[in-house]
Amino acid sequence: MALVLLRVHGRKPNHGNCVDDYCITVHTDLVDFNSAQMSCKGKGGNLMTIRTMAANHVVSDVLTGHTGDFWIGLRYMNDFCSKSTHDLKGYTWITGDEATNFTNWKKHEDVCSKTCVSLSKDDPKWTERLCHQVVDGYLCEYKNTEKCRQLSSNSPVLYETPFGFAREDLLEVPTGSNATEKHLGTKFICFEGQWLKAPWNCEVFKGGCEHDCKKWNDSFICTCLPGYKLESNAVRCMAHGDPCVRANCSQECVVKGDRSVCQCRSGYELLEDGKTCKNIDNCKNKNLCPDKNSYCVDTAGGYECRCKNGFSMENDTCEDDDECFSGPCEHTCNNIIGSYHCECSEGYRVSSEDRHKCTLYCPLWECPAVECDINNPYQCECPVGFILEERGDGLFCTDIDDCDASLCDHNCTNIPGGFTCSCKEGFHLSGSISCVKTKGFSTPKSVSMVTPTSVSPAIETASFILAGGIIAIIVCAVMVIFLTVCVIHHQKKRFGKITTDKSHSKDVHVLQQVTAEKYVKKSSITNT
Repeated sequence: MALVLLRVHGRKPNHGNCVDDYCITVHTDLVDFNSAQMSCKGKGGNLMTIRTMAANHVVSDVLTGHTGDFWIGLRYMNDFCSKSTHDLKGYTWITGDEATNFTNWKKHEDVCSKTCVSLSKDDPKWTERLCHQVVDGYLCEYKNTEKCRQLSSNSPVLYETPFGFAREDLLEVPTGSNATEKHLGTKFICFEGQWLKAPWNCEVFKGGCEHDCKKWNDSFICTCLPGYKLESNAVRCMAHGDPCVRANCSQECVVKGDRSVCQCRSGYELLEDGKTCKNIDNCKNKNLCPDKNSYCVDTAGGYECRCKNGFSMENDTCEDDDECFSGPCEHTCNNIIGSYHCECSEGYRVSSEDRHKCTLYCPLWECPAVECDINNPYQCECPVGFILEERGDGLFCTDIDDCDASLCDHNCTNIPGGFTCSCKEGFHLSGSISCVKTKGFSTPKSVSMVTPTSVSPAIETASFILAGGIIAIIVCAVMVIFLTVCVIHHQKKRFGKITTDKSHSKDVHVLQQVTAEKYVKKSSITNT
């Protein structure tokens, strides 16, 4: 019995499966319809024909994890309009298959140009598009008439098909496929619907041997390289004396008879390949860390119970930390379960920039002064936008009428510690204080809160000056100006007067001397 098998050459497919005497492969190459068909044909197949609902389900399976559109072997090549009343609307499968009545059209409309069909994982409906368009990939199909059933084994089996894809859940295994029992290492090949155990013909995949294959009389045997001996499966080779040398176990290896077995340490589990150990996620067990203020952290081969922020582990219990012990707050610290918060004394509020700090605050038109110099009780600070005022009953921080500074373009409303600007009808605020005309229509008044820091830096320094002191300074300045004017006026009357010289082309103011005699005569004439 001759065993001659061919394998599909070229770029390996991304995925595949077999159903209804055909094997389907997925190829992710950017191609048009004709290029896709040429690629499939070069591998011994054609673009896929979807004949049954089962085949349609396989399409969904093989496209898992793929996005985009994929060509199938359906095209319309006529020069006249298609008939949407027919199942295939005049389209034909590239394989020439006319026995199928299965359809899955996205639209039931007539087509009057040469078009081809694609589909996608997200939208498995048949989509018509121009054949020269480039899509994301295509589906090929290959005949699978002489197939084998799944291998009966207690070990997971990996099937490697001649079409370039491999999977463990293959139901219809094509001729030429290799089957490997993953735990035992025994190999089989599918030939004419039957499984042949390795070694087989040395000309086909080295007879399934790990090292070498030789013909012995009318049969074939596997041989090993020097320093190795053949295992009981007659296919794999192991080092002399210690089968664990070639076991490639990720953690531990034990010898059982003439073969090796991989094992995992506590906290790990052995994967299906029989070699690799995977860490067990112990934290899936919600009862490992029962304390409500703790959480589970999975570690290599184990786990740890850790406390949430604001708690510390004491005697396997997460106890609340007293964060206030370190004095993080400027005024008052209140410890709460798992955290803390700062509070401020009367006349202050928590700073918006630092929740640990307090800033002066007055929500009214005036508030008692609370931050004064211990050595000078009349030297006090007020919140921004307030000025210190002394009255008989004490010192108060009084709101400054910020609107006196005429900062707003239109309307200004004074509020404690600040002011708001608004605009007239037909205008709107641009920024905090400016009004601009609204194009095309009028808008309601816009209002914007402005903090007193935008008024003038001088306001902050003014909070250290008593109101009485300001009034005294103003009165003194007025008196000095008044006395200066009086002195100048008296000197003018005594020493001269201002006349105008009309002989010049322009006015010239000249100071003429007046004698006492002239002054007396002038006075007498005036009295007459």
